[in-house]
Amino acid sequence: CYTAGGEPVGLLGAIAEEGERKLTAQEIADRVRESEKVRGEITATGVVYEFERDIVIDDLDEKGNLKRRQTRKFRSFTDNRDPVLLLHDGEKPTPEQVEKERKKISKHQRKFLGGKESDKSKNSRGDEKLLVRQIERYGDHFIPRLLGEGVFEGRPVYILQFLHNPEKTFRDPLVDLALQHLLIKVWVDQEEFQIAQLKAGLANPLYALGGLAGKLETFQLTAMQKRLTPEIWADWKVSVVVHGRMLWDPFTIHFRSESSRFKRLKVPD
Repeated sequence: CYTAGGEPVGLLGAIAEEGERKLTAQEIADRVRESEKVRGEITATGVVYEFERDIVIDDLDEKGNLKRRQTRKFRSFTDNRDPVLLLHDGEKPTPEQVEKERKKISKHQRKFLGGKESDKSKNSRGDEKLLVRQIERYGDHFIPRLLGEGVFEGRPVYILQFLHNPEKTFRDPLVDLALQHLLIKVWVDQEEFQIAQLKAGLANPLYALGGLAGKLETFQLTAMQKRLTPEIWADWKVSVVVHGRMLWDPFTIHFRSESSRFKRLKVPD
């Protein structure tokens, strides 16, 4: 049987059914993975944005009073190259402070994302496939579950929860333990399958050596991305609250980061 346009009814019916069918949580997660690959490919062609990132770190005492505040301003990039320190506690940084911050960020990147030690003389380009490799490596360590749909920054999103896969473990036992107690919720853009927002928090306190060495009572993370192009989204706002005890000394840390002044990085002639 054919339509007036000569198309098989069965084919059109299958296409219509596919269009009406709701995506599963795993299908959405797979499309996020593919979008991240495209982002890496686009970045590799030289489409890179730079932006300013303002960071505030507050250390609070047991009564919630401010003990110490640190501020940093960086020039950051969407291809994961090392950010450049612009201001250190409101002052122009010394060369030693610039290098110290660079090493600190490189160390954290290697520990949590598997990046390599940067070569300052070859730092004109970042590792645009860094996140892609980590998604490929650890994607099956989490089980997605679709919670529903919503709107974020005026755009429709899928809302998913990611649960730790008990059949998969991380090499770092502390990371593995933390992820078992972590609730992760993400808002995925329905059109471009980029993660617009991520929230994570501890479901239960974590204890070190049964509580003798320390206790992590609160960990709350909120991270948002800003849409720059259909393929490139960049870090926008990040907020972290950590509260616990190291031996018998309580600590509370508030971390805030906000990015602005996004602009396309000019390619050298």
